[in-house]
Amino acid sequence: MTHLANTLTAIVLTGSLAHGLVGLAVAGSIPDKKLEAALRTQVFEKRDKTDELTDDDLKKIFVLKAKGKGIRDLTGLEKCVNLHELDLAKNEITDLAPLKGLTHLQSLDLSDNKIGDVAPVGELTGLQFLELSNNQIASLQPLGKLVKLSALYLAGNKIADVSPLGELVKLSSLDLAKNQISNIAPLANVNRLSTLKLSDNSIEDITAIEKQKQLSMLFLERNKIGDMAPLVRAAKADAEGEKRFAPFLRLYLAGNPLSEGAKKDQVSGLRSYGVRIESQ
Repeated sequence: MTHLANTLTAIVLTGSLAHGLVGLAVAGSIPDKKLEAALRTQVFEKRDKTDELTDDDLKKIFVLKAKGKGIRDLTGLEKCVNLHELDLAKNEITDLAPLKGLTHLQSLDLSDNKIGDVAPVGELTGLQFLELSNNQIASLQPLGKLVKLSALYLAGNKIADVSPLGELVKLSSLDLAKNQISNIAPLANVNRLSTLKLSDNSIEDITAIEKQKQLSMLFLERNKIGDMAPLVRAAKADAEGEKRFAPFLRLYLAGNPLSEGAKKDQVSGLRSYGVRIESQ
């Protein structure tokens, strides 16, 4: 009987220990010590200590801001399953795989890194704010599922095809400056934009902009635009109708090969409808 009691006691103790280890286990391997240091600042009890971070610690982190910390490896961040806001701008990140399960994220800033593949970001369907400027991104295909986005920043990448963005109809701010874009037709139905930045691309045809009814800032500098007729038509219709955007629109147009007719008639026409042309 004593032997049986001892055995049962051992089983109970073993089970309790195992349960305790689940909560106290080291939060997986965090090989990047700069990432670990950033995470530690968000765990009040261990902020100034050397105690190992646990899975439970990481589950309690809701916001992480680690801009310009020299972080390279995000391994371990997958344990931060309750993150709502993440700022890792100006680091040296290439692999986003650890982010793909962080489905509570609403705001993500990964600008100024070395990112080429954004497939893991495509799984974060709760995102409303996404900043990916100044990376090495060529394909936007994974981002087509992020239909809750209201702000998307992609300046300074290697983007030529914007068709995956055609379903992101909740966008109010979109920055595609300094890419390799020539065709913006897929953006025709993304018509809730208040700010649209398309500077420093290879755009000739701006017909897609004709459907925009809420623009307040439009950046078109240094493209190949020779004809502003679609924008003139949109501004005219608005000025004669609801007056929702034309009287409030600021247009940046410098560095385009506008024809003499466009300069004389279209630019003056836009101004007559209330559009402020900041530069030519």
